[in-house]
Amino acid sequence: MDRNKSLKIDLDELCNAMEDHSFGNDYYLDLETGEILFVSEYMEDEGIEIENRIEEEYERYELIPQTESYEAYRDMEDFIATINDEHLVDLLEVAIQGKGAFRRFKDVLLNYPDEEEKWFLFQDDRIEERAREWLNEIGVTLIEE
Repeated sequence: MDRNKSLKIDLDELCNAMEDHSFGNDYYLDLETGEILFVSEYMEDEGIEIENRIEEEYERYELIPQTESYEAYRDMEDFIATINDEHLVDLLEVAIQGKGAFRRFKDVLLNYPDEEEKWFLFQDDRIEERAREWLNEIGVTLIEE
């Protein structure tokens, strides 16, 4: 029977890594220490050193996946379903149609600061949920601080 490996991991850092969609950036979880390693194609010596370490001990490191755009889009849809203000619901449903949906969604919420705050909390919960699910999938149990 396989048991999960318990690791102390900075959950906020893991969530940030999953949300970083910058071109050329990758994050790896060290399965021995719980450390999150950042690698960018724009890094020089330090980046090459980290990449070499990962290549040499590839079984020790797990590439941290980025949140897919369809997941983030679904989060917006699910959040809209929690809103009671029918006018705001209509505005957001229009905003998430087509290219530029994420920007328009955020722009609409700028005019509704209470709902914007609820969105940030909702989004944080979803990201954390995905991070915990991923850790479980790779056989890691998060040690809470």
